[in-house]
Amino acid sequence: MEKLKVGVISVSNHLLKRIVLPLMNTKHCKIYGIASRDTQKAKFFAQEFGIEKVYADYQELIDDPNIDFIYIPLPNHLHLEWVIKAAEAGKHILCEKPIALNAKEAISCMDAAKKSKVKLMEAFMYKFHPLWIYAREVIKTNQIGDIMYINVSYAYNNSAAGNIRNIKEYGGGALMDVGCYAVSSSRYLLDAEPNRVMAIHQHHPEFKTDTLDSAILNYDGTHVTFTVSTLSHANQYVEIIGSSGRIQIPVPFNTYVDTASEINIFTGQGERTVRFDVCDQYGLMFDAFSECLIKNQPVPVDASDAVKNMKVIDALFKSAESNSWEEV
Repeated sequence: MEKLKVGVISVSNHLLKRIVLPLMNTKHCKIYGIASRDTQKAKFFAQEFGIEKVYADYQELIDDPNIDFIYIPLPNHLHLEWVIKAAEAGKHILCEKPIALNAKEAISCMDAAKKSKVKLMEAFMYKFHPLWIYAREVIKTNQIGDIMYINVSYAYNNSAAGNIRNIKEYGGGALMDVGCYAVSSSRYLLDAEPNRVMAIHQHHPEFKTDTLDSAILNYDGTHVTFTVSTLSHANQYVEIIGSSGRIQIPVPFNTYVDTASEINIFTGQGERTVRFDVCDQYGLMFDAFSECLIKNQPVPVDASDAVKNMKVIDALFKSAESNSWEEV
Protein backbone atom coordinates (compact mmCIF):
# COMPACT_ATOMS: atom_id res chain seq x y z
CA MET A 1 0.00 0.00 0.00
CA GLU A 2 1.25 3.47 -0.88
CA LYS A 3 2.21 5.60 2.11
CA LEU A 4 -0.08 8.43 3.14
CA LYS A 5 1.11 11.84 2.01
CA VAL A 6 1.76 14.33 4.81
CA GLY A 7 1.66 18.08 4.28
CA VAL A 8 3.72 20.06 6.77
CA ILE A 9 2.91 23.67 7.59
CA SER A 10 6.07 25.53 8.65
CA VAL A 11 9.77 24.70 8.50
CA SER A 12 10.23 24.75 12.26
CA ASN A 13 13.27 23.88 14.32
CA HIS A 14 11.18 21.12 15.91
CA LEU A 15 10.55 19.66 12.47
CA LEU A 16 14.26 19.65 11.67
CA LYS A 17 15.44 18.26 15.00
CA ARG A 18 12.80 15.64 15.75
CA ILE A 19 10.39 14.95 12.91
CA VAL A 20 11.92 14.87 9.44
CA LEU A 21 14.27 11.92 9.99
CA PRO A 22 11.72 9.67 11.75
CA LEU A 23 9.30 10.30 8.89
CA MET A 24 11.83 8.84 6.48
CA ASN A 25 11.47 5.48 8.25
CA THR A 26 7.75 5.28 8.99
CA LYS A 27 5.64 2.41 7.65
CA HIS A 28 2.48 4.26 6.73
CA CYS A 29 3.29 7.87 5.84
CA LYS A 30 5.87 10.23 4.37
CA ILE A 31 6.33 13.98 4.02
CA TYR A 32 4.97 14.81 0.59
CA GLY A 33 4.89 18.60 0.74
CA ILE A 34 5.97 21.53 2.84
CA ALA A 35 5.02 25.19 3.08
CA SER A 36 6.70 28.11 4.78
CA ARG A 37 6.25 31.85 4.85
CA ASP A 38 9.85 31.84 3.61
CA THR A 39 9.58 29.98 0.30
CA GLN A 40 13.34 29.79 -0.18
CA LYS A 41 13.70 28.19 3.23
CA ALA A 42 11.08 25.60 2.29
CA LYS A 43 12.79 24.89 -1.03
CA PHE A 44 16.13 24.37 0.65
CA PHE A 45 14.56 22.09 3.28
CA ALA A 46 12.73 20.08 0.62
CA GLN A 47 15.88 19.63 -1.42
CA GLU A 48 17.91 18.62 1.62
CA PHE A 49 15.45 15.93 2.70
CA GLY A 50 13.97 14.79 -0.59
CA ILE A 51 10.51 16.28 -0.12
CA GLU A 52 8.56 16.21 -3.36
CA LYS A 53 6.60 19.44 -3.30
CA VAL A 54 6.95 23.01 -2.02
CA TYR A 55 4.00 25.38 -1.78
CA ALA A 56 3.84 29.15 -2.00
CA ASP A 57 1.77 29.39 1.18
CA TYR A 58 -0.02 27.33 3.81
CA GLN A 59 -3.42 27.49 2.13
CA GLU A 60 -2.09 26.15 -1.16
CA LEU A 61 -0.70 23.13 0.70
CA ILE A 62 -3.96 22.53 2.55
CA ASP A 63 -5.95 22.71 -0.68
CA ASP A 64 -3.83 20.11 -2.49
CA PRO A 65 -6.06 17.03 -2.99
CA ASN A 66 -3.00 14.76 -3.03
CA ILE A 67 -2.29 15.39 0.65
CA ASP A 68 -3.88 12.93 3.09
CA PHE A 69 -3.28 14.76 6.35
CA ILE A 70 -1.73 17.93 7.73
CA TYR A 71 0.95 18.17 10.39
CA ILE A 72 1.02 21.53 12.20
CA PRO A 73 4.24 22.46 14.10
CA LEU A 74 3.46 26.18 14.04
CA PRO A 75 3.81 28.45 17.10
CA ASN A 76 0.99 27.88 19.59
CA HIS A 77 -0.96 31.03 18.76
CA LEU A 78 -1.42 29.87 15.14
CA HIS A 79 -2.78 26.42 15.91
CA LEU A 80 -6.44 27.40 16.12
CA GLU A 81 -6.44 29.25 12.78
CA TRP A 82 -4.78 26.49 10.80
CA VAL A 83 -6.55 23.58 12.47
CA ILE A 84 -9.84 25.18 11.44
CA LYS A 85 -8.65 25.91 7.90
CA ALA A 86 -7.32 22.38 7.47
CA ALA A 87 -10.56 20.92 8.80
CA GLU A 88 -12.63 23.08 6.48
CA ALA A 89 -10.52 21.77 3.59
CA GLY A 90 -11.42 18.22 4.62
CA LYS A 91 -7.96 17.31 5.86
CA HIS A 92 -7.14 15.17 8.87
CA ILE A 93 -4.83 16.93 11.32
CA LEU A 94 -1.98 16.08 13.66
CA CYS A 95 -1.28 19.26 15.63
CA GLU A 96 1.64 19.94 17.93
CA LYS A 97 1.03 20.41 21.61
CA PRO A 98 -0.48 22.36 23.20
CA ILE A 99 -3.29 22.31 20.67
CA ALA A 100 -4.32 25.91 21.44
CA LEU A 101 -3.82 28.84 23.79
CA ASN A 102 -6.68 27.86 26.10
CA ALA A 103 -9.56 25.43 26.54
CA LYS A 104 -12.00 27.63 24.62
CA GLU A 105 -9.75 27.53 21.56
CA ALA A 106 -9.19 23.80 22.02
CA ILE A 107 -12.95 23.25 21.95
CA SER A 108 -13.14 25.28 18.75
CA CYS A 109 -10.48 23.02 17.20
CA MET A 110 -12.37 19.90 18.24
CA ASP A 111 -15.69 21.26 17.00
CA ALA A 112 -14.19 22.22 13.63
CA ALA A 113 -12.89 18.68 13.15
CA LYS A 114 -16.23 17.16 14.12
CA LYS A 115 -18.15 19.49 11.82
CA SER A 116 -15.95 18.60 8.85
CA LYS A 117 -15.82 14.91 9.85
CA VAL A 118 -12.03 14.80 9.92
CA LYS A 119 -9.74 13.26 12.51
CA LEU A 120 -7.75 15.51 14.85
CA MET A 121 -5.07 14.50 17.35
CA GLU A 122 -2.73 16.48 19.59
CA ALA A 123 0.89 15.38 19.09
CA PHE A 124 1.94 14.19 22.55
CA MET A 125 4.53 11.75 21.25
CA TYR A 126 5.53 10.24 24.61
CA LYS A 127 2.26 8.26 24.77
CA PHE A 128 3.51 6.09 21.92
CA HIS A 129 6.82 5.12 23.48
CA PRO A 130 6.83 1.53 24.85
CA LEU A 131 8.35 2.88 28.06
CA TRP A 132 5.23 4.89 28.90
CA ILE A 133 2.85 2.14 27.83
CA TYR A 134 4.70 -0.26 30.12
CA ALA A 135 4.70 2.18 33.06
CA ARG A 136 0.95 2.57 32.73
CA GLU A 137 0.53 -1.22 32.66
CA VAL A 138 2.58 -1.57 35.86
CA ILE A 139 0.22 0.87 37.56
CA LYS A 140 -2.95 -0.74 36.17
CA THR A 141 -1.87 -4.20 37.34
CA ASN A 142 -1.33 -2.87 40.89
CA GLN A 143 2.37 -3.74 40.99
CA ILE A 144 3.17 -0.67 43.12
CA GLY A 145 -0.15 -0.47 44.94
CA ASP A 146 -2.34 2.62 45.15
CA ILE A 147 -0.69 5.69 43.63
CA MET A 148 -0.01 8.16 46.41
CA TYR A 149 1.88 10.89 44.57
CA ILE A 150 3.77 11.71 41.38
CA ASN A 151 6.65 14.15 40.95
CA VAL A 152 7.56 15.61 37.56
CA SER A 153 10.46 17.87 36.63
CA TYR A 154 11.09 19.25 33.15
CA ALA A 155 13.38 22.18 32.42
CA TYR A 156 15.80 23.75 29.97
CA ASN A 157 17.62 27.04 29.61
CA ASN A 158 16.58 29.36 26.79
CA SER A 159 17.16 33.07 27.35
CA ALA A 160 17.10 34.07 23.67
CA ALA A 161 15.02 37.17 23.03
CA GLY A 162 12.77 36.64 20.03
CA ASN A 163 12.55 32.87 20.45
CA ILE A 164 8.91 31.84 20.12
CA ARG A 165 9.04 30.12 23.50
CA ASN A 166 9.85 33.49 25.06
CA ILE A 167 7.05 35.46 23.40
CA LYS A 168 4.00 35.59 25.66
CA GLU A 169 1.44 36.39 22.94
CA TYR A 170 2.69 33.39 20.95
CA GLY A 171 1.83 31.08 23.82
CA GLY A 172 5.37 31.00 25.16
CA GLY A 173 6.47 30.25 28.69
CA ALA A 174 7.31 27.22 30.77
CA LEU A 175 3.78 26.01 31.54
CA MET A 176 2.65 25.93 27.92
CA ASP A 177 5.88 24.51 26.54
CA VAL A 178 6.93 21.85 29.05
CA GLY A 179 4.37 22.12 31.83
CA CYS A 180 1.79 20.70 29.45
CA TYR A 181 3.79 17.43 29.58
CA ALA A 182 3.62 17.34 33.36
CA VAL A 183 -0.15 17.81 33.23
CA SER A 184 -0.67 15.36 30.37
CA SER A 185 1.55 12.61 31.74
CA SER A 186 -0.11 12.56 35.16
CA ARG A 187 -3.53 12.37 33.52
CA TYR A 188 -2.24 9.57 31.28
CA LEU A 189 -0.76 7.52 34.12
CA LEU A 190 -3.75 7.91 36.43
CA ASP A 191 -6.37 7.75 33.68
CA ALA A 192 -8.21 10.47 35.58
CA GLU A 193 -8.70 14.22 35.81
CA PRO A 194 -7.61 16.50 38.66
CA ASN A 195 -10.46 18.27 40.44
CA ARG A 196 -8.49 21.27 41.68
CA VAL A 197 -5.01 22.77 41.27
CA MET A 198 -2.66 25.30 42.82
CA ALA A 199 0.30 26.99 41.13
CA ILE A 200 2.98 29.63 41.60
CA HIS A 201 4.82 31.28 38.71
CA GLN A 202 7.95 33.36 38.34
CA HIS A 203 8.05 35.70 35.33
CA HIS A 204 10.82 37.04 33.15
CA PRO A 205 11.30 40.78 33.76
CA GLU A 206 11.56 41.51 30.04
CA PHE A 207 9.63 38.77 28.22
CA LYS A 208 6.83 38.57 30.85
CA THR A 209 6.58 34.84 30.20
CA ASP A 210 6.47 32.38 33.08
CA THR A 211 9.99 31.01 33.52
CA LEU A 212 9.58 28.94 36.69
CA ASP A 213 6.38 27.14 37.59
CA SER A 214 5.52 24.83 40.45
CA ALA A 215 2.13 23.25 40.95
CA ILE A 216 0.01 20.76 42.84
CA LEU A 217 -2.73 18.78 41.09
CA ASN A 218 -5.23 17.05 43.35
CA TYR A 219 -6.64 13.81 41.94
CA ASP A 220 -8.96 13.04 44.86
CA GLY A 221 -6.52 10.97 46.87
CA THR A 222 -3.44 11.22 44.68
CA HIS A 223 -1.24 14.32 44.59
CA VAL A 224 0.82 15.33 41.57
CA THR A 225 3.52 17.95 41.95
CA PHE A 226 5.69 19.41 39.22
CA THR A 227 8.26 22.09 38.59
CA VAL A 228 9.11 23.30 35.10
CA SER A 229 11.42 26.04 33.90
CA THR A 230 12.78 27.72 30.80
CA LEU A 231 15.81 29.19 32.60
CA SER A 232 17.22 26.19 34.45
CA HIS A 233 19.85 23.59 33.74
CA ALA A 234 18.28 21.05 31.39
CA ASN A 235 16.75 18.17 33.33
CA GLN A 236 13.74 15.93 33.35
CA TYR A 237 12.42 13.03 35.39
CA VAL A 238 9.20 11.42 36.56
CA GLU A 239 8.77 9.52 39.81
CA ILE A 240 5.59 7.63 40.68
CA ILE A 241 5.18 6.56 44.30
CA GLY A 242 2.64 3.95 45.28
CA SER A 243 1.63 2.39 48.60
CA SER A 244 3.85 -0.65 47.96
CA GLY A 245 6.39 0.45 45.36
CA ARG A 246 7.61 3.17 43.05
CA ILE A 247 8.68 3.84 39.48
CA GLN A 248 11.47 6.14 38.33
CA ILE A 249 11.69 7.33 34.72
CA PRO A 250 15.09 9.01 34.28
CA VAL A 251 14.48 10.36 30.76
CA PRO A 252 10.71 10.46 30.36
CA PHE A 253 10.02 12.85 27.49
CA ASN A 254 13.04 13.54 25.27
CA THR A 255 14.04 9.91 24.96
CA TYR A 256 17.10 9.28 22.82
CA VAL A 257 16.56 7.85 19.34
CA ASP A 258 19.90 6.01 19.36
CA THR A 259 19.99 4.72 22.92
CA ALA A 260 17.86 2.17 24.74
CA SER A 261 15.44 3.71 27.25
CA GLU A 262 14.79 2.41 30.73
CA ILE A 263 12.65 2.71 33.82
CA ASN A 264 13.42 1.59 37.37
CA ILE A 265 10.80 -0.25 39.40
CA PHE A 266 11.04 -0.79 43.16
CA THR A 267 8.65 -3.19 44.91
CA GLY A 268 8.63 -5.50 47.92
CA GLN A 269 9.95 -8.22 45.64
CA GLY A 270 13.07 -6.18 44.86
CA GLU A 271 14.40 -3.71 42.35
CA ARG A 272 14.53 -4.08 38.59
CA THR A 273 15.44 -2.00 35.58
CA VAL A 274 13.39 -2.56 32.46
CA ARG A 275 15.05 -1.54 29.20
CA PHE A 276 13.39 -0.84 25.88
CA ASP A 277 14.83 -1.22 22.42
CA VAL A 278 15.90 1.86 20.50
CA CYS A 279 12.87 3.48 18.88
CA ASP A 280 11.65 6.88 17.78
CA GLN A 281 8.47 7.94 19.54
CA TYR A 282 7.69 10.54 16.88
CA GLY A 283 7.77 7.95 14.14
CA LEU A 284 5.59 5.65 16.24
CA MET A 285 3.09 8.48 16.72
CA PHE A 286 2.89 9.29 13.01
CA ASP A 287 2.46 5.63 12.13
CA ALA A 288 -0.26 5.14 14.75
CA PHE A 289 -2.16 8.17 13.46
CA SER A 290 -1.72 7.08 9.83
CA GLU A 291 -2.88 3.54 10.51
CA CYS A 292 -6.12 4.87 12.00
CA LEU A 293 -6.72 6.92 8.85
CA ILE A 294 -6.03 3.93 6.62
CA LYS A 295 -8.36 1.68 8.62
CA ASN A 296 -10.88 4.47 9.28
CA GLN A 297 -10.65 3.89 13.02
CA PRO A 298 -10.76 6.37 15.90
CA VAL A 299 -7.41 8.04 16.54
CA PRO A 300 -5.38 6.73 19.51
CA VAL A 301 -5.94 9.93 21.51
CA ASP A 302 -9.20 11.74 20.92
CA ALA A 303 -9.25 15.53 20.55
CA SER A 304 -11.30 15.73 23.74
CA ASP A 305 -8.12 14.80 25.62
CA ALA A 306 -6.52 18.01 24.34
CA VAL A 307 -9.47 20.01 25.67
CA LYS A 308 -9.18 18.37 29.10
CA ASN A 309 -5.45 19.12 29.23
CA MET A 310 -6.04 22.77 28.38
CA LYS A 311 -8.71 23.05 31.08
CA VAL A 312 -6.11 22.05 33.66
CA ILE A 313 -3.57 24.51 32.23
CA ASP A 314 -6.17 27.28 32.30
CA ALA A 315 -6.86 26.52 35.96
CA LEU A 316 -3.12 26.60 36.74
CA PHE A 317 -2.74 30.03 35.17
CA LYS A 318 -5.78 31.22 37.12
CA SER A 319 -4.36 29.84 40.37
CA ALA A 320 -1.04 31.62 39.85
CA GLU A 321 -2.97 34.88 39.61
CA SER A 322 -5.37 34.25 42.48
CA ASN A 323 -2.81 32.62 44.80
CA SER A 324 -5.39 30.04 45.74
CA TRP A 325 -6.79 26.65 44.79
CA GLU A 326 -8.81 26.67 41.58
CA GLU A 327 -11.34 24.16 40.38
CA VAL A 328 -10.67 22.50 37.03
